[in-house]
Amino acid sequence: MYASEKEIIAGCIKKDMNYMELLYKQYAPKLFNCALRYTKKEEDAEDVLQDAFIQIFEHMEQYSGKGTFLGWMTTIVINQAFMLYRKNIKQIKYQLVDYEEYKDSLKDQSVVQHDFLSHQLLLQMIQNLPDGYRMVFNMHEIEGYSYDEIAKVLECTPTTCRTQLFRAKKILQEKITKLYNKQDKH
Repeated sequence: MYASEKEIIAGCIKKDMNYMELLYKQYAPKLFNCALRYTKKEEDAEDVLQDAFIQIFEHMEQYSGKGTFLGWMTTIVINQAFMLYRKNIKQIKYQLVDYEEYKDSLKDQSVVQHDFLSHQLLLQMIQNLPDGYRMVFNMHEIEGYSYDEIAKVLECTPTTCRTQLFRAKKILQEKITKLYNKQDKH
């Protein structure tokens, strides 16, 4: 079944299961990748995606047509990821990084080519960042949020956001440098 984006939206508003399934099949892979950037495990990304689709289907009529439909859904996925993060943050406030604890996770990973870091490896590096660092990195560097916007969402100061982004970039830089140095020795 082929349908335009407008037809899919209209069908989903009417709760037509065919259109809902079509929407899911068409957008789930992209939205899952977005969720995966904000979570540490695939299981968490799957939970975020499922919760996001529930919200998407329940609030489809709220899509105003301003901006892209994919962008609207992506915002819902990000908000669901934040909700999961907030649930977990009650147990652990901003973590101090201990690079020694997770550097061993990189031992068996390799760069696909000398001049190209694989998407999967980079995703794993981002996922291995401490929660606060990962959230700020994704929001600022990938989604384009300002420090003030991030601070509101994460309930911290813009200075904390800047510090966490700086530390996240430093960790990623160290990991990438270590991988390249390791590869150069081979």
